[in-house]
Amino acid sequence: MLIKYTVKSPAESASSLNLVAIDDEILSVSAIATQTSTAESFYVEGEISLPGHFQRFYLLGCSECNHLVQSKIKREIQCINCRLSRMLIPRCHFEVEITDETGTITATMSEGLGQRILSMTAEQISDITGVKNELFPAAHNNQLLADKLFRVQLQWSSSRTPDKNAGSLVLLSYTEKPTMFLPEDSTSVSGADRIMEEEPILVTDAKATKKQKREPSTLPKRLRYG
Repeated sequence: MLIKYTVKSPAESASSLNLVAIDDEILSVSAIATQTSTAESFYVEGEISLPGHFQRFYLLGCSECNHLVQSKIKREIQCINCRLSRMLIPRCHFEVEITDETGTITATMSEGLGQRILSMTAEQISDITGVKNELFPAAHNNQLLADKLFRVQLQWSSSRTPDKNAGSLVLLSYTEKPTMFLPEDSTSVSGADRIMEEEPILVTDAKATKKQKREPSTLPKRLRYG
């Protein structure tokens, strides 16, 4: 069963995740440049990975309206969007790379979708990269994502964020597709082949052996006279 994680917009919280039917045409990565509308989304299939460049993996935003700001320090601000005095809180926000056989593209993943794929909350992320000033364990996450195929819903952004201009790609949803298990090396393959070849023989031989042992007991005993 395919499970699709999605948010209605990049700015919504993790609580807005829901299930959506999958029935849209799949584009190749190389064909994305032909999609120029910011009002329509489109789908690609490929592997998701974290790029090698440095990222904080979060931005700070208003706790009331989620408006993202340039500040890197948690503090109380007068939000220019909702006009209220509110504390800044971390919001999961980072870049991912999506790769298929035709190329690689970069898109922004945020909020609940980002937290799900990283298996961390925004607070945990900000504690690592913001408070402790440590590098995020991107290599570990890439290992977990390796060899997994995803169906990804993308859209060109019509608005800007503190780290991106309008017109950048935003990841709206992703669906992990089931993959077939493959042996890790040739030794495993040959071993598996031997098991598959030998098992029928062993079963057949076992039945034949049992049959041979049972047959003498089914013959009538010869009676001796005199």
